[in-house]
Amino acid sequence: MDINSTDWKFCLGARAASIGISLDNNMIDQISIYASELIDSNKKVNLTAITDAEEIAEKHMFDSFIPAKFIPANASVIDIGTGGGFPGIPLKIFMPSLSVNLVDSSRKKINFLKYVIRILNLKNISAHQYRVEELPNHPEFAGQFDVVISRAFTSLKKFLILAAPLIKQDGIIIAMKGKEVQKEIDELKVGKIGASVYQINELKLELQVEKYRLPISGDERSLVIARGYQNIFA
Repeated sequence: MDINSTDWKFCLGARAASIGISLDNNMIDQISIYASELIDSNKKVNLTAITDAEEIAEKHMFDSFIPAKFIPANASVIDIGTGGGFPGIPLKIFMPSLSVNLVDSSRKKINFLKYVIRILNLKNISAHQYRVEELPNHPEFAGQFDVVISRAFTSLKKFLILAAPLIKQDGIIIAMKGKEVQKEIDELKVGKIGASVYQINELKLELQVEKYRLPISGDERSLVIARGYQNIFA
């Protein structure tokens, strides 16, 4: 099955529907263009190790849609360590009302993302070349986002520490993780202060874990959703 083929597009829509994601024809077309550009640019820039059409649909696109269930409309979102644009670009395509910032330290990846944003004519989305550790030093990033999200960027503990300075008081942090996420949560337990509340350095975070399965392979994935406990981000 080739990307941009009728079969691939049909699979994209049907499989997305099976996990509660409704894609219209314009969204499917945009995702197809994005996937094609990803594969083409991957020959020059290391954007993804996944090149099979079905796996791209499942492990990049479908996986990126899942957090949408926990993100409110019109939210400001920052995707840190975005790489080839996951989950930020699929989320933006599926939820056009989002304001999205994509951040990665690789200039080549950011150039690719800017190109994709331009050819898809996406609005209210931008790509920035920064090291994540630098972001709190910039007023346009510090404390500005409803949602900070990342997929397999770093350890859970490090991600929570990096993400916290970027979130608004009532915002959330979403870490996209694999099946073995409990191992990373267990690493936090030295700071456990409640049933689901953890102290990490000066942070108090309440964690919620949502498990899900990808619709083709059945592979298990996890979302760790963190909220500030007792207005720790105020």
